[in-house]
Amino acid sequence: MELTPLTGICLGSLGIVFLVLVYAFIRGSRGLRAYIVMRTLLTIPMVFILVTIIFFVMRIIPGDPVTSQLGPRGGPEARERMTRELGLDRPILVQYVDYITDVARLDLGNALVFGQRPVADELSERLPATLELIVPSLLFAVGFGVLAGTFAADHRKQGVDYGLRLFSITAYSIPVFWLGLMLQVIFSLVLGWLPVAGRIDTIIGTTLQRHTNILVLDALITGNWPALWSALKHLILPTLSLGLILTGVFLRLSRINVIETLVEDFVLAARARGIRDSVVVYRHALFNALIPIVTLIGLQFSVLLAGAVLTETTFSWPGMGLYLVDRIGQRDYTAVQGVITIFALSVAIVSLLTDIVYAFLDPRVRY
Repeated sequence: MELTPLTGICLGSLGIVFLVLVYAFIRGSRGLRAYIVMRTLLTIPMVFILVTIIFFVMRIIPGDPVTSQLGPRGGPEARERMTRELGLDRPILVQYVDYITDVARLDLGNALVFGQRPVADELSERLPATLELIVPSLLFAVGFGVLAGTFAADHRKQGVDYGLRLFSITAYSIPVFWLGLMLQVIFSLVLGWLPVAGRIDTIIGTTLQRHTNILVLDALITGNWPALWSALKHLILPTLSLGLILTGVFLRLSRINVIETLVEDFVLAARARGIRDSVVVYRHALFNALIPIVTLIGLQFSVLLAGAVLTETTFSWPGMGLYLVDRIGQRDYTAVQGVITIFALSVAIVSLLTDIVYAFLDPRVRY
């Protein structure tokens, strides 16, 4: 198996999962160990079923790579030759077995269009851009949502509480692509403050030495401050578009859990001892209300990836989401399967880690 950047990321992620599993297995009780084993075993068929579905769905929907490449003018001989070259003339079950075997070896195969490059190489170029988008979006959604929800709980049944609750409902209801377009119109076309698309200014981007292809990180490593400023400016609008959609969920959950915690005996005792209200709310109550929020992060990760597809398309962000949309239009079976496989593995790993951390923090989930 050739070690590509994408393969290295996958193996590194699996290594982190393995270390977490070992730590929880050693430090946990017998019930926790049984839960970890069962939850880990359930992850394997979940990924297998998902990649199987996408394999057959791609071959059921109208269109194929040959028609996409040759168009209506392609003759029968040219179509037959390209079909044979791409391996699409083999029985569907043979293709499926080969695909599952390759996935088990972390080999995503070659793209069927545009030079037939290895899919792992193409995704290695796109994955850093997606990570650069979803990580700050998730941090913004969690940070702003939790703090705003805690503030609303501390001022419940007041005007600011009603305003934040209305904001949370509105934010979660707005389509991410529409929000992105509105932000582009306001901050790019009308005010001219921020760029409308892309990751970095073209001229400045040529001066940046790329080590990880995460532009903000590369600019910090090399000390290229103009490139850092340009990358941050390009990152603001996509991050706001994707992060604001998830903010509403974290805001409402944080508000509910903090309100429930504020009536607990230990909170009443802390207030009776004269501890400042801000310390009671933002330290004692908030920390004890974070356990359900940890679970929500894992559940919203799949929503984050789905939103990243629309966000990258809206802002021409050259990540895996834009790559997926482009290859679906080309009916590139292998490339689409590769992206979905990476997404499925990412969601499975995050969900597994979330459930184990939750079980480690709250023993009740094991029963």
